[in-house]
Amino acid sequence: MPNCTNPVQCQTAKRIECSCGCGGANHAKLRQLLDNPETQSQGEEKLAELRKVQAGLKKAKRLARRQKRAESKKAQKE
Repeated sequence: MPNCTNPVQCQTAKRIECSCGCGGANHAKLRQLLDNPETQSQGEEKLAELRKVQAGLKKAKRLARRQKRAESKKAQKE
C-alpha cells in the first residue's frame, strides 16, 4: 500500500478526488467501514490506529525540519 501524506484525511474522505501521495490507492477506504453500521466499530478501531501512526509521522517530520533548520543556521555562521 503506497504511503499517504495525510492518511486520516485521505482514508476517511467523502470527496471523489485524491490529492495525496498514494495516488488514490488508499482513498476513502475507511469511509466505507465507518458508513456501514455493521462495520462501524471495526472502522473506528482502524481509525484510532491510523491516528497514532499519523501522530508519529508528524513528529518525525517536525524533527527533520528542525534538524534541517539547525544545519542551515550552522552553515550560515561558518
